[in-house]
Amino acid sequence: MQSRFCDGEPVGEGERETIAIALDHAWRWYENCRNRTVALLQVVTLWLAILGAGYGAVLQAKLYGLGGAIGLLAAIGLLAADREASRMRASAALAADAVAELEARLADATGVQALRLYQREQQSRPPSRRFLGLDLGRWVVHVSLTVCITVAFYTWVALP
Repeated sequence: MQSRFCDGEPVGEGERETIAIALDHAWRWYENCRNRTVALLQVVTLWLAILGAGYGAVLQAKLYGLGGAIGLLAAIGLLAADREASRMRASAALAADAVAELEARLADATGVQALRLYQREQQSRPPSRRFLGLDLGRWVVHVSLTVCITVAFYTWVALP
């Protein structure tokens, strides 16, 4: 049994298998990028918790210079994590484009339009929240960086 793509070329069983394997590869790439992003978020959360505990300890010991350094260290860690998250997000977007295209080809080859899962998900997803041109996640990073730097300078200037 042969089915057809949108452009009218016949598709055999072997080519459908090839499309399915390519789709699996693209999906695994996408999933790997997303899983690494979640792991990065978990590491950053743990990192900030440890630095927060350290900051509290050095303030009790009245080591204000070290407290300010911890604030700057937290800011540097956030910048590095944000940069890596942006890189992983771009990598996942590449895979998402491939997933969408391959799902469409597989849906056309098999005649099962319900396989267009990525396209259907994107249509049903509300647009990401934006404020002044930035999505909510970027705002969280900017506010967190501002807090870290402000805490560092406050600890160095106002506390001693």
